[in-house]
Amino acid sequence: MKKLVLSYADPAKWRSLSERDKPASEEWKALRLKILRRDNYTCQYCDYRSEKFQIIDHIDGDSQNNDESNLQTVCQMCNLIKHAGQGCVVKGVVDLYKESKFNQNDIIRITREMRDKGKSDEEIVSYLGLKHKMPFRMDKNYLRRLYGFVTSRPTRAGNDMYDRWKAYHSSLVKKVSGEK
Repeated sequence: MKKLVLSYADPAKWRSLSERDKPASEEWKALRLKILRRDNYTCQYCDYRSEKFQIIDHIDGDSQNNDESNLQTVCQMCNLIKHAGQGCVVKGVVDLYKESKFNQNDIIRITREMRDKGKSDEEIVSYLGLKHKMPFRMDKNYLRRLYGFVTSRPTRAGNDMYDRWKAYHSSLVKKVSGEK
C-alpha cells in the first residue's frame, strides 16, 4: 500500500466546470476501466475494493496527464484525504487533527470498519485517539503533519458522488449482515 497523507491538488490544475460537466469521452472510459482492472478495483491506499464509485486519481494532480503510470484507483474516503481542500472546505466532511494513535491509511480503514458496525463519529474519533482539531490551510507541509478524519456528515452540496457512495456502501453492509 502507498502511504496516504493529507494534501490538495494545485488549484491551477483543477478541472474547469465545463470539463467536469461534459460527459466522459469513450477514450477516458476505456482508460479508466483499464486502470480499475489493473488495480483490481482496489484503493491503492487502504485496500478497499469496490466495483462502483472508485476514482481514477491523477497521482501528480495534473488532470491532463493521463499516462497510465500517473493513474491509480482510489476510494472515495482516501480521495477526500488526498484532496483535503475539497474534503474540508468544499464538501465539509473532513476534520483535521494534530494527534492520532494511527497512521492515515489505518485511520481510513478503521473508520470504515467501525462505521460498518454502527459506531458514531465520536466513538471512532475516541478510538483513533484523534485530538486537537486544526483548521485547513493550503500548505502541504502543514497538512503532512496532520491527520484527516472523514466524518459521516452529508456533504455541503448533498447527494454528490461521496454521498451516493456512502449510501451504496451502506446497502452492501446491510446485505452482507442480513439487515433490511
